[in-house]
Amino acid sequence: MKYLYTPRDTEGPATPDEADAEPGPLHVIDEVLDRHNARVLRSEGAVPDGWPVPQAAVYRSHTLLLPAHLHRENALGELNDGLGRGNTGMRLVSTPPVTGDAENDVALGLSRRAVLVMASHDGRVVDAWEALTAIRHAFRADGDRQGKSVLREDDVQRISLEHLLTGSALTGSSVTGDPVVIAGPVVIAGGEPSAVSSYLYGGGSTRTPVDVTIDAPSRKSREMCAADYGRRPVVAVLDSGVRAHPWLDVRAEGNGQYETSSDGFVQVDPGIQNVIREHAKRAGEHHAIHPITGPWDLPYPSDLLVRPVDAYLGHGTFIAGLVRQAVPDATLLSIRIMHSDGIIYEGDLLCALGLLVARVAEAQRDNKPELMVDALSLSLGYFAESSADVMYTAGLYELIRGLLDRGVLITAAAGNYTTRRRYYPAAFAGVPSDNPNHLVSVGALNPNGSRAAFSDGGQWVTAWAGGASLISTFPTDINGPDEPDLKVRDIETLDRDDYRGGFAAWSGTSFAAPAFAAHAIAVMLGGLLEEDSQLPRLSEVDAKAAIQRVAWSLRQFPGKS
Repeated sequence: MKYLYTPRDTEGPATPDEADAEPGPLHVIDEVLDRHNARVLRSEGAVPDGWPVPQAAVYRSHTLLLPAHLHRENALGELNDGLGRGNTGMRLVSTPPVTGDAENDVALGLSRRAVLVMASHDGRVVDAWEALTAIRHAFRADGDRQGKSVLREDDVQRISLEHLLTGSALTGSSVTGDPVVIAGPVVIAGGEPSAVSSYLYGGGSTRTPVDVTIDAPSRKSREMCAADYGRRPVVAVLDSGVRAHPWLDVRAEGNGQYETSSDGFVQVDPGIQNVIREHAKRAGEHHAIHPITGPWDLPYPSDLLVRPVDAYLGHGTFIAGLVRQAVPDATLLSIRIMHSDGIIYEGDLLCALGLLVARVAEAQRDNKPELMVDALSLSLGYFAESSADVMYTAGLYELIRGLLDRGVLITAAAGNYTTRRRYYPAAFAGVPSDNPNHLVSVGALNPNGSRAAFSDGGQWVTAWAGGASLISTFPTDINGPDEPDLKVRDIETLDRDDYRGGFAAWSGTSFAAPAFAAHAIAVMLGGLLEEDSQLPRLSEVDAKAAIQRVAWSLRQFPGKS
């Protein structure tokens, strides 16, 4: 597989077609919007003075993301006063701290959800964009309220919508009548579906079951890894979770539960998962939503007796297999934040990132190598309503920077929309920093090394890796309702949704990002084995040592010609 990396040392001027130009309206499947209490932001309506005209974005209708310090009673009271003066009929209700300690949330720069509820019963419904616009208008009109406000000048800038993110695998669900949708339930209209038709398999599916003749890549024991590298490296994946597969050391226990083995390839963190669940449940007390309930990849709740395999079921298992192939000596830390339809709530992403920052900080502060994370792969993203203020809203980049500053390699999928419009968090690549460790945004290559037709690409894409027609692990307990086209006695044609063989072919920048991260860690391990290696061993978990390892590994990649 071919890997390319060209870091950007400065942000530089953005070209119009990758910053503010609108490549086409966003369309979202109505069922998805209803399921997740979401809406598509349009540019109609009044915009407060000084604020940019919004671009299309997808957001949850009943929540806003507030910096932790704005959840304090006096600040929240001022925001609700602004909502009242805007005659919205809405008010904000705080949710508990993510980390369990409000001041720790503040220290981490962690934003969290505030829930919008109706203060009166006059038939109106909550709308986060209406609420955010009212807050911006109220505080723009009042200035600093004659010095009586407890809010800082940039506080209102840091309040944001809770975006709906999507996974970055190609899926076959169509909302426009075309045979394929790029990137799943959120679609940019006006694209060329024929450009990606070569990535379809029988029946118009973007994934297909396959068989392999190789065994799982050989994996050293924990003791051998300690002797060779200092410890096992850890690659974290925030995704759909995993299911049963022998390559991943995950087995089914029945009733939707799975079990990992001691020192098995895949591990989960029940503590992190419990916090993500409880945080979402508190926000859902006012609205009927289904929070992420645990680490395992399960279908979205449905009343249907017969239903097709969900578009993103098996996504995390597929990614885990790619990492196993590239760096089998690693541990994959699987944290579930993605629903099986490919949707991720920004609040869940922020929660998971904040908990990872806290975990790595503890590892480095208390010298606990067992808590260290060496790489993080994100196969997800969203389009912001404004590239002008995205650095100030939600605190997403602050959390990413918190991990980068601690020496964690972060890769993010560039997206599958065939556009140059900035797709976050991948578009944070190249943000100016004194730290040589930058977020790596990864586009997809075809097997012959050419750029895949579906992949996003712009100045903000800094790396490229194989992401088309990859073969990897798929849950051995997934068999959909479709039947083979022909079945006579014991002879049948290919059953396109029977994955019990345990492997599949699939495409997307979803897979280029973890492939790049895994290869970078493999390069790092190779460097540690060199006879004259000057790299700090993995047992050294301080930020300086971690940053040195990542920087060295990335320097080994060829640049894009």
